[in-house]
Amino acid sequence: MTIRQLQYFLRIAELKSFSRAAAYLHVAQPALGLQVRKLEEELGVKLFNRHSRGVTPTEAGLLLRDHALVILRQVERAKLSVTDLAGPPRGKIAVGLTPTLNLILATQLVERCRRDCPEVSLSIVDAMSEDLMERVESDRLDIAYSYNPSAVHGLACEPLVTEDLCLIGPADDGAKTASKTASIAALTGLPLILTSATSGLRAIVEEAANAKGIEINIALEIDSVIAAKEMVAKGIGYAILPLGAVRREVEDGRLTARPFARPALSRKMYLAYSASRPTSNAAAAVREVMRAVVQENLERGGWSWRRA
Repeated sequence: MTIRQLQYFLRIAELKSFSRAAAYLHVAQPALGLQVRKLEEELGVKLFNRHSRGVTPTEAGLLLRDHALVILRQVERAKLSVTDLAGPPRGKIAVGLTPTLNLILATQLVERCRRDCPEVSLSIVDAMSEDLMERVESDRLDIAYSYNPSAVHGLACEPLVTEDLCLIGPADDGAKTASKTASIAALTGLPLILTSATSGLRAIVEEAANAKGIEINIALEIDSVIAAKEMVAKGIGYAILPLGAVRREVEDGRLTARPFARPALSRKMYLAYSASRPTSNAAAAVREVMRAVVQENLERGGWSWRRA
């Protein structure tokens, strides 16, 4: 098994076509097919199912794809570790952001990285905290912002800030005139639009409700922040989100946001990365950019962030 064979295999799996992969790689299609056959013979398995519309990976092909992605990232990291010894940080760094942080930090992160690390190329992944942590652990991401450090073990998790959560309601929410804050007790009977049962945010809400002896009404489970906001705006239910995720809609009068008080409902944001894998200059530089961007937002205020 060679690096070139794995590169060919991944491109075919991505494009779902030998002909398109051959054109992309500037390799003759028969030669490409020969390398895949050699790979299949060496492994003793079929890697692709052929059909009229192209090809799709078999179960064995999907497994090899996951390993190949990690292997090729390790090869790239090895190259960077050597070339990083001279010159500025350079290379491609994969960064994970949760949906809420993607809304408020992604543009700032890209702009700051272009300014401070112009030879570093960012690849940004938007996913839930738990998924991001698993991707960092499996070496599919270099660094991530996360709210759930307990999702996996063996990662370095630096606490950055504490983020207060708000009860998000529609523009015509009659309760907004009664109080500028919300309480856990106020959740009783409200139709809630919450994240899935395995998410850290859901756990925070349920633990707070259980501590008060309150049974909450989960009307809908959804992990899309954008979809949750639209549903709240249409009066389908209430969400529990950080202010940063809804600030624009609140300013435009489409949504209301009331922070929880006595006690506050909050969560910590972490910077997560591998504690065991070698760190390239590029990854170290991007980590510092990620710390700096959060610190700048904390100092400016406006996101209901507090020091961790």
